[in-house]
Amino acid sequence: MDELSQIRELYGRPDQDPFVKTRVEARVRMASRRRLLLLPWQVTVAGLAAAAVVAAVVVPGMVTSRPVPVPSPEISTTTLSGHSILLAAAAKAEAAPEGAYWHVKRLYRMRWAKPFGKEGDTYRLEDSRIVEDWVAKDGRGWSGFKQLAARPLDMDAWRRDGSPTEWGTGEEQGGGFSTSPGEGRLVPHKGEQKFRLSAAELTLEEIEALPADPEALKDQAVEAVRADEDFEGSVDDSLPTVLASLLYELPTSPQVRGAAFRALAELPSVKVAGEATDPQGRPGVVLAFPIQRGQPTQGKLIVDPETSMVLAFEVIGMPGKGDRTEVVLESGWTDSEPVAPSL
Repeated sequence: MDELSQIRELYGRPDQDPFVKTRVEARVRMASRRRLLLLPWQVTVAGLAAAAVVAAVVVPGMVTSRPVPVPSPEISTTTLSGHSILLAAAAKAEAAPEGAYWHVKRLYRMRWAKPFGKEGDTYRLEDSRIVEDWVAKDGRGWSGFKQLAARPLDMDAWRRDGSPTEWGTGEEQGGGFSTSPGEGRLVPHKGEQKFRLSAAELTLEEIEALPADPEALKDQAVEAVRADEDFEGSVDDSLPTVLASLLYELPTSPQVRGAAFRALAELPSVKVAGEATDPQGRPGVVLAFPIQRGQPTQGKLIVDPETSMVLAFEVIGMPGKGDRTEVVLESGWTDSEPVAPSL
C-alpha cells in the first residue's frame, strides 16, 4: 500500500475543536451573513438560482471577488432548506474560475480510539497531517505530505506518563507519532494518473468527460459504486459520499461540480443539520447523510454556502474506531505551481 493510500485509509474526520476566539468570530460572521443569504432566497427556488448565478465565487488562494447584496424591502426569517442551499452552491460552483492546475490541500485529523500511556494513566492522541494533490492540464501530477505534531487529549494523564514525545502505533498502523512536526515533501507522480470515483478508476480524460447533467452524473456515480464486484452495501447510502468527492477531490470542471450539488439536492437521504464551524473556525452549513445502513455511522459535509467550497468532511459513529475529519483548506483550479506543503 503506498503512502497516499495509507493516509486515505487512516485519516479523515475527527471531532470539531475550534478555539474559543475563532468560534465567537465565526458566529459574528455567520450572523451578519445570514441576512445577505436570506435576501435572494426568500421567494422561490427558481428566484434563488437566478440570484445565485450573479454572485462571484471566493476560492482561497485564487481569483477573489465579493458578492453584491441584493436590495430587499424586508428580511425574511424563513429557514433555508437543504434543496435551496445546494442549488445556490451549484450556481456558484458553475461560476468558479479555471486554471493551469487542479489543487487540493487537506488537513487529515484523527482522534484515535486506542489508548496510549501506562495503565491507569492512559490518554488518547490527536494525529494530523497535511496532504496536497496537484494535477496539471497535461496529466502530470504531484502529491505533498507534511506530518504535524501529535497532541495528547488529556494533558494531565500525559504528564503522569512522563510527557513522552513519541509513540508507536503497531505494524498495522504503519509507524508512530511525535510531538515534533515533520518536513514537507513534494513527490511527482509517475505514469498516467488515475483517479478513484468510488470503486471506478478514471483517467483525466474520463474525468473531463463526466456529464454536467445531474441525473446523468448520478447514474455514473451509481455505476462507479457497482464497479466493486464485492460490494454488498446500499447504493443509496454510497451516493452522497461519491457525489461529494466530485465537489472537492477530483479535477472536475465547474459545470460538473455544479451538477454534483444539484444531484445531492435531489437525494432524500441528504439533510441540513444546521450551522457549524469547521475545525479551522470557518462557518458553514452541515449536510448530513447515512453512510452504512443499519449502523450509526454518519457522514457530515460542512459547506460554505457563500462560496460553494467544501470546508470539511466528517465521519462519526464508526463502531470501534475514532471519529475522522478531513478539513479542506484549499480546493479548485489555480495557476500557482506545486510546492511542498506548509501551514
